[in-house]
Amino acid sequence: MNNLVIMTRLKLKLLLRRPILLVSCLVIPLLLSLLAGAAVVRNDLAEIRAAYVDLADNEESAKLAAMLESSKLGWQQVGMEEVERAIELGQVDGVIVIPPNFGDRSSAIHIDDAYVCGYIPGKDSLAVELIRNNYQVTSLAMSTVAKLEKDLLSLPGSSGLTEAGMSELLEIKTEEARREGANLTISFHNLERGDSLQVIQIPDTAVEVLFLSVYSLMSSLMLADAATLRRMQSLPGGFGRDFLSTLLALTISGILQLGTMVGLTLLLMPGTSRPFNYVPVMAVLLLFMLAFGQIMALIPGDRRFVPASLLLFVSIFAGGVLIRLPTIWMQYVGQYTPHGWAIAKLSNLQTTVGFTGAVATGLILLVIAYLAQRKSEFLAG
Repeated sequence: MNNLVIMTRLKLKLLLRRPILLVSCLVIPLLLSLLAGAAVVRNDLAEIRAAYVDLADNEESAKLAAMLESSKLGWQQVGMEEVERAIELGQVDGVIVIPPNFGDRSSAIHIDDAYVCGYIPGKDSLAVELIRNNYQVTSLAMSTVAKLEKDLLSLPGSSGLTEAGMSELLEIKTEEARREGANLTISFHNLERGDSLQVIQIPDTAVEVLFLSVYSLMSSLMLADAATLRRMQSLPGGFGRDFLSTLLALTISGILQLGTMVGLTLLLMPGTSRPFNYVPVMAVLLLFMLAFGQIMALIPGDRRFVPASLLLFVSIFAGGVLIRLPTIWMQYVGQYTPHGWAIAKLSNLQTTVGFTGAVATGLILLVIAYLAQRKSEFLAG
């Protein structure tokens, strides 16, 4: 055990001899994050300016306005005469126009038609979609409640109740259900093919995924010295201790690199958030990268950098780290790469391989790398 600690310490010292690598993998991702934040000036939901025009001025439109204003977007009411000028000057990013017959179920063929509004988009395409989605979800909730009230009024025990009375009773019962822990999940069915090909956004953690991978691979290749491995292989149990100490040193340095990068990001950009499963996902990714580095060590030192870099780039690109990719790609291709699996998990997408399967795969790859290194003519030379 003492020998293992000493060997791990020596390998950490070897890594410290290349401070430029460590500094680059800390400074570059931080600069990229800062530049991205500076380029997207209004990347805060509270900075998005949404507006609505209420031409109905009735109970249903007031309910819609209250629901919109309770969201995180900065909703405000404007007059119809102000809309064109506000859009042109960039004062609002999108305007919902509530029609005079909004919520009038008697004049609509379908209940959904009674909750349709007009929409005047602004100049910021991302903000335009966020505002549109915010309204659509709110409108969907109102039309769903209206349908439920209609169904309830058709039941035998509802005689004598008016629409207003049923609405009040449903609201009371809904509040009681919420207090008891009820949760409503809305599932969308019968989507058109174009609607089903949604695009996932690159999360804030994509930069960290990228540079943890680069740092882990470079560090692995730095410690994969054939002469040292041959010397250790000549000692009783030396090869196994050397392999284990290499993994320990790489794990410690990877954790320090990631922790420092995350800490600096949070210090300079306190609003940055991370998914709830950030730590286990990054731990599994580090395991994959350790296995990948040890497999690449089987290639002679003067020829390993190019194939290792190319394979890493393929996994990073196919996994959606560099650019956002369609969900259908992530479902059928991307998630089966180490980086695609990590991005999918961080984006809360379903994956075929769970945490247990991913950890088992990483460990199996490490065992294969260990056995291959023991029998490698290049390393045993």
